[in-house]
Amino acid sequence: MGGSVIRKALIAGAMLATVVAIPHGSAARGQPTSPCGERFPAQDWVHVSESGGVSVYRAALDQVVAERFANTAMAVAADLRRDLGAFPASTLCVFGPDTALDATALEESGLHPPGARLHAAVFAEQALLFVDSQQVRLVEDAVAFGLSHIALWHLAAAQGEVGYPDPLSGAVAQWFVARMNGSLEQHHATMRLATFFNDPGGDADASEWFASRQEPIMAWNPEYQESPIGDFIADAVARNGAEILQTLDPGEWAVADGVWRAALREELLQGADESRDWVGGVLITAGVLVAAIGLTWLGRRQRRRKQVPMGEIAHVDGFFES
Repeated sequence: MGGSVIRKALIAGAMLATVVAIPHGSAARGQPTSPCGERFPAQDWVHVSESGGVSVYRAALDQVVAERFANTAMAVAADLRRDLGAFPASTLCVFGPDTALDATALEESGLHPPGARLHAAVFAEQALLFVDSQQVRLVEDAVAFGLSHIALWHLAAAQGEVGYPDPLSGAVAQWFVARMNGSLEQHHATMRLATFFNDPGGDADASEWFASRQEPIMAWNPEYQESPIGDFIADAVARNGAEILQTLDPGEWAVADGVWRAALREELLQGADESRDWVGGVLITAGVLVAAIGLTWLGRRQRRRKQVPMGEIAHVDGFFES
């Protein structure tokens, strides 16, 4: 009788110990903790796929929708690997509109506006990217931008540098985004006019592409991400090959800047400086004035919509100034 009671007590104690030892969340179901869960453990992160060097997880998001974003990540990773020579194993964490990540730590670090929803964040050293799917049309752009930021950080690290040059890194990222979403031609037309208005004489100095270095952590709102400055990278790569992206020489990039500006100016004027056809001159002048009005209106509209302190995405002195 006494032995039976003791055995029952031992069994009950073992069961209690087992219950206490079971961890909460995904691990409770036998799933390993993901990099997403290590950074934001309040969400239940479910593995979606792992291909092309990118592991994708989702939280409160449909599997089919998440797979679409995974395909985008895989395609962008392939472009980055081809053009940069390497791509680090990365993790993409996409979360649904009905959940939110706790951005308190980012807010306390001054990286995110207090009380605002966290839309996108990249932790470059850990090759970890979080993207909110609330605005579905912006997710793929954010994925391309974030993965580019990660790849450039690790490219610089391989050369013994802490961070890729800035704002050059933003311009490179914008180029990869434009290639993915098909806006290369539109951005080229915008920069053709912007360069002319900001440098009408064609004698401005090159932009300071090496003004600073990438930050290891960045949070931003993809709604205010797009910039046509990636056209500079498109021109530099077309003339010098993708190898220039691996070049951290300010002098070489300054030369590429000058060549790009000159080409844009020549393309816009199309020989108008030497033309005596007054009709053509009037048409060009009228077109320039209309474009100037349009750019001024667009600049004011963007300033009204801009959020702070999200920071500038590929801001380059001399462009888009009022």
